[in-house]
Amino acid sequence: MITSFILKTMKLYFFVVFVFLVFLVGCSAFKHGMTQSGNRDEAIQNAILDFSSTSSLYRKDSVFSVSFYDTMGRMVLDENHEWILGEPYEGVVAVSIIVANSRLLLTSDTKAGSKGGKLPTRFVEKGGKLFFWWDDEHALTEETLVVYKKYNLLQDDEGGLVTIPDFTIDDAQKGVHYYFCKKDLSRYKKVITNKGIGYYDPPKLKCSH
Repeated sequence: MITSFILKTMKLYFFVVFVFLVFLVGCSAFKHGMTQSGNRDEAIQNAILDFSSTSSLYRKDSVFSVSFYDTMGRMVLDENHEWILGEPYEGVVAVSIIVANSRLLLTSDTKAGSKGGKLPTRFVEKGGKLFFWWDDEHALTEETLVVYKKYNLLQDDEGGLVTIPDFTIDDAQKGVHYYFCKKDLSRYKKVITNKGIGYYDPPKLKCSH
């Protein structure tokens, strides 16, 4: 009986060690694919790489909205009780990834070649999942529209009668916020939260200025 118990305990121990090592190897593998230098696009790619490798949200949903923050700071109330950006955090940029809770409104002037924020113009497909974000410098392409149709994201504005696309509100829905050192995008911390960026104290990140 004692010998059988010891064998079972040892098997369980080695199984836990094996799973832990597999996890470490997996983490090391995806982090080797991260870019150190760059700006918005590189920070977004690093965030998507981590998110798709580690987040349970990635496994649960299929379409995600991505936002980039070049200037970071804690939102504060001014004398008029309006939220404004407080003192900026130097040397840090941020990326948020949340489940897309809204469809995209397709209007008559939304066409390939257009710019100006009518629709998000950038996207990445990864593992059968879609990540999209706005980039005013990048024109909308026919390929992008085809991808949005594929994921059933587009909603016709019915000749201007619809001004707000269908959306759902879920205050409990969490997203993942990534905080990167501007000068080394491989150095970062992340926060899983249902709060918006700027409405909580971000993690401390040691970055060289």
